Parts: sequence; structure tokens; C-alpha cells
Amino acid sequence: MFIRPITREDLPQAVAISNSIFRNDELFAWLFPRQHVYPDDLRRFQFLRFRTRLMMVGCHGFVMVTEESDPYWTGKEEVVGYAFFERTGDDAAAQKWRQDTIFRKIERYLLSWEKYYEDHMLDRITDRVRLKAYIKNIDDGFYDKFKSRWHLGVLGVSQEFQRRGIGGKLVRYGLKIAADENVPMTLEASIMGRGLYEKCSFKVVKEVEVAEGLNEVTMLWEPEVRAEDAQSGKGGATDQ
Repeated sequence: MFIRPITREDLPQAVAISNSIFRNDELFAWLFPRQHVYPDDLRRFQFLRFRTRLMMVGCHGFVMVTEESDPYWTGKEEVVGYAFFERTGDDAAAQKWRQDTIFRKIERYLLSWEKYYEDHMLDRITDRVRLKAYIKNIDDGFYDKFKSRWHLGVLGVSQEFQRRGIGGKLVRYGLKIAADENVPMTLEASIMGRGLYEKCSFKVVKEVEVAEGLNEVTMLWEPEVRAEDAQSGKGGATDQ
């Protein structure tokens, strides 16, 4: 197996993975309580979200795919995991990742109208009151402390290929980029997903009670140089 940038052709497989693994996630089930009643709405919502991520400025997706040397090779390349990372900042390294094109701008404009129609006319799975409360809870200005960072937006691994280290490899792929650029990485995680990120040296920096008995944590990873600088008083993760 190997990791490469995601393409449009990968989206159906990535969406299928997402639908399979997130439908039983506690937070996902709380935000989208009618997903089992309207499964087509869920697939449409997920596909639109993936297409939007693909066009976002600074957002980059990667997939882990099978190759011919794998024992489970089926004769064609298959997506077994994916991750989307978003780069923020105005430093030279960020500018490389945040390049935009006219095509992408037009695509985002069209997607915005598609999303509006989806939200107001087609979506039957989302609890709007809960979604609004969730966004309000997590949008407290914490990320404003970081002028330059990577953010792990979403990570998914096929149920058939879990417990094989694929999630960790995808996370570390992004961390290698962040380390090379000497910037931190952030993410939000459910309690269930915390263990993987702690193994990758992320630390919990904030915990929010989304609803009674339902918590979400914000986690931070810092490259060693930045951590050493912070301890010596030369600057920390908020300086860039």
C-alpha cells in the first residue's frame, strides 16, 4: 500500500468509507439523527462535503491505496483510507499550499449554490438546532492563536482494513509535512478517536461538552523545535 494525493475518481470510495465508519459515531449520530431513515440523504451530503473539501483553498486530501504487491490485491487499486489536511497562514510554505485558480473559484461558487439547495430543500437528516449549538461550542477563537498551522479535518479507514496501522500512517504523513515546515497541527476528536492521536504525540488542549454525556476534544501536535523553543522562552506555537 502507498499514500498519494486524492483525486475526483477516489471520491466514491472515500464517501463509502465515510458512510460506513461514521454512521455509528456518537457525535455524528447526534448531529444527524435521521441518517438511518434517509440513507440517500447521507450519501449525498457526504459526497457534497468531499467535493467541497477538494476545492477549498489550502485543503489537501491523501489516500492510502492498495498495490499489486499487497496480499489482498484484487486486480485494481482500492482506497482503504483517507485524510484531509488544511494549511493556514501567510508564510512562504503556506502560500505554496494555498494556491488558487479560476477553475477552483468557479467550482466553489457552484458548490455554494448546490449546498444552499441541499441545506434548504433536500436535507432531512440534520438536526439544525444541534448543529448550530455544536458550531457555537467549538468556535471559541482558540485557533486564532495560531497564525500558521496544519489542521487535520477528517480521517477515515475502511472497516475491512482497520487495526493495520493505516490511520496512523496517514496522520504521520501529514505530520511529516508539518514538521518539515516547523508548524503545529490541530484537530478535533471524539473520545473514541483520541487514542490514535495520542499515539501520534497529540495532546489534549481543550475539551467541550457538546451535549450531556457527549464530549469532543481539541488536540495539538507541535514539532520538537517549536516545543523546545517554547520551553526556553524563545516562542511557542502561537508565534508564527
